[in-house]
Amino acid sequence: MNRNRTKRHGGTDAGFTLIEVLLVVAILGILATIAVVGVGGHMDKANRTATRGNITSIASAVEIYRINFNRMPTSLQDLTQESEDIAAPLDSIPVDAWGNAFVFKRVGKFKYQIISGGPDGSIGGDDDLTN
Repeated sequence: MNRNRTKRHGGTDAGFTLIEVLLVVAILGILATIAVVGVGGHMDKANRTATRGNITSIASAVEIYRINFNRMPTSLQDLTQESEDIAAPLDSIPVDAWGNAFVFKRVGKFKYQIISGGPDGSIGGDDDLTN
C-alpha cells in the first residue's frame, strides 16, 4: 500500500504550503494597492477636469443669458428658464464630478463666480474650483 502512494505522488510532496500561499496573497495585495493608488491619482485629475468643463459650460450659459435677457441671472436656476421666443441656455444645471451642486455668486454688476466645493464638497476650502 505504501508503494501506491509513492507512485501516485511521484515520490515528492505535491501542492503548495501555507507559507507559499500566504506569500502569493501578500504579493497580490501589494500589487493591488499600487494599482489603486496609481488609478486614484488619475481619477482625481479626471474629476477636476470634468468639473472645470462644467464650470466653463455654465459660464457660457450665463453669457448667453446676459445677452438674451440684457441682465445677469440671479441664480443658476434662471439658466433653465425660457421665455416665449428665447430658449433656455441650459436644459438642466449640471453638478460637479463629486455630485455636488455648483454655487453661483455675483461679485459685481457683470462679474460672477461659479464655485465647486471640490472633493470635500464644502465651499471655502483649498480644494474649491471656480471660473
